[in-house]
Amino acid sequence: MVREAFKNPKVRVVSIKLSSNPLLTKDPLEVVLHLEVFNPNSYSLNVSKAVYSVAIGNKELASGEKNEQVRLEPSQETTVTVPVTLNPSVFTAALYEVIEARAVPYEFNGSLEVEAPLVGVLRVPFSKTGTFDPLDFIRRKRIPFN
Repeated sequence: MVREAFKNPKVRVVSIKLSSNPLLTKDPLEVVLHLEVFNPNSYSLNVSKAVYSVAIGNKELASGEKNEQVRLEPSQETTVTVPVTLNPSVFTAALYEVIEARAVPYEFNGSLEVEAPLVGVLRVPFSKTGTFDPLDFIRRKRIPFN
């Protein structure tokens, strides 16, 4: 009965921002994934962990998790940021493979672990796939979403 009253939060990827130009550094690339999480319940929830993987083309650039408590207020949207460290050599190799096509497929997948009263810990998945122009990506240091 409690589980039927619980409504899963809705998660969507809002933006992905690079901190530096991937073609000009050999250091690991820091990317920040911004998620909007809507809690449709009449009570607060806590996000305890974000798990993610990142791929460009058929190359996995990163995978990992972030353990940090984020409170989701009732009936509100909350921004959750997930820092991701990308391997620059794999990123650059992936870009060079498809730079002439001017359409690079990308994929961000993951889940948030949400702690709910009486229900326990639930995994709420998120995913964003699409394509981007690598030259525009380098110019702006982010993937624009419409």
